[in-house]
Amino acid sequence: MISKESRYRRMLLTAGVAVALGTTACGSADAGTPGPTPAQVTADTVRAAFDSSTMKNAHFRLHGTFIVKRNYFPLTGDGVLQLAPREAVAMTFRIQTYSSQGLLKFQVVTIGGRAYLRVGSGRWTSKPSSGSMVTINSYVGEEIMSGTAVWHVRSVSGGDTNDIWIREADAYIVQLVDVSTSGTLTMDFDSYNKSRAIAKP
Repeated sequence: MISKESRYRRMLLTAGVAVALGTTACGSADAGTPGPTPAQVTADTVRAAFDSSTMKNAHFRLHGTFIVKRNYFPLTGDGVLQLAPREAVAMTFRIQTYSSQGLLKFQVVTIGGRAYLRVGSGRWTSKPSSGSMVTINSYVGEEIMSGTAVWHVRSVSGGDTNDIWIREADAYIVQLVDVSTSGTLTMDFDSYNKSRAIAKP
């Protein structure tokens, strides 16, 4: 059984880091064709390309596993990562507990330096939140995902590792994977610039 305190802590981590978190190219007509790559690719050049891209928001499908006292609980859901007008994340997901609690539904919104959490149909609660889902500290290398050239970048904070794959053609995010002692979360991005602006609950 997942305690309320454990659920709350892990949801805030998910929202703040990525977790608390693509196969369809909707942002560019020639997204499958690699664009010009700098002679020397670094974390800074990838970040600059990402910052100057036309991506304002991106929808993702979410799946993963939460680990609580050596028990593994599958998680599924979806959400939106917003970069403009300001960075924010909104996601809805469910955790299968295999207990009398059944399938637990969570909603998380991080915006304006706060993380908001709602369990089921309960009240929204909030706590301060800092950091970004798309921090880039190091460049891992160039890879091919679903026939598309991507840059693989990474950030590490404490025991938390955040891997991000960014499409070379337009610098749109394709996938984000967060691994920590609390579990693994994978976000697969499937559409771009189609979501409403995220607002505080």
